[in-house]
Amino acid sequence: MNDQPATRFFRYRNQQLAYQRMGAGPRMALAFHGFGQTSGVYAPLAAALGNVYTIYAIDLFLHGASKRADSTHLVNKDWCACIGAFLAEQQIDRFTVMGYSLGGRFALVLAECFASRLDALVLMAPDGIRFSRWYGLATQSTVGRALFGFAMRHLPVLHRVGRGLVGLRLLRPSLLRFAEVSLSTGEQRQLVYDAWTQFRRIKPDLLRVADELTRHKVATRLIVGSYDQIVPARYLLPLTRLLTQYTLIQLPTGHNRLIDKSAAVLNVYS
Repeated sequence: MNDQPATRFFRYRNQQLAYQRMGAGPRMALAFHGFGQTSGVYAPLAAALGNVYTIYAIDLFLHGASKRADSTHLVNKDWCACIGAFLAEQQIDRFTVMGYSLGGRFALVLAECFASRLDALVLMAPDGIRFSRWYGLATQSTVGRALFGFAMRHLPVLHRVGRGLVGLRLLRPSLLRFAEVSLSTGEQRQLVYDAWTQFRRIKPDLLRVADELTRHKVATRLIVGSYDQIVPARYLLPLTRLLTQYTLIQLPTGHNRLIDKSAAVLNVYS
């Protein structure tokens, strides 16, 4: 017997969002996964919190069955408009936003747009708070994107450059190992290129996010792994320095298991 929730679809303009509805609790939550994942990664969390939340776990664009009709870059206002239409169709007024890794960046943008309607913001090892110099070089100019595309098509070149940067102490060895695993197939490299370039304009204004969260008294939970080399706790400082109230939770895990490990902790705060 397959207990996996059915995949549902929401269409807005030239976009399709695929999502799963998990749990049957009285509180509504939108949940966004990390790079290379799908909405199904939230099943363990829904199993633990399903009596508290009804979780709408949504596939990010380029992931699962969510898609856009064109490959132009996505911007904050269009992302918020799409989710605003989704909330209207589902007749959701107040809700919680959850985001893990890449999904954390999308969650932060929604917090900027919908803070007045948020009960809580839950960020697990979130992207979008601190952007690396390499991300900027690879995505923010036409030349950079061309070089990035070349590197994605010529993996040996990328490996040599990576090893050189490690030797110069400009890149941590752990990040090089992570990149080598994440870029091992052509399909993975194409996804990295598409996501980095198409999502390059999805950027939260941290000062505004903090102001909105404070003004509307949104409960903010920040969860990190003690052994996480991808998004260590210090990467959250640009946001936490701006917040007046938040809860920071460190769990004894790395990056990849953080959603699973967060379920029990979030149960305490629900």
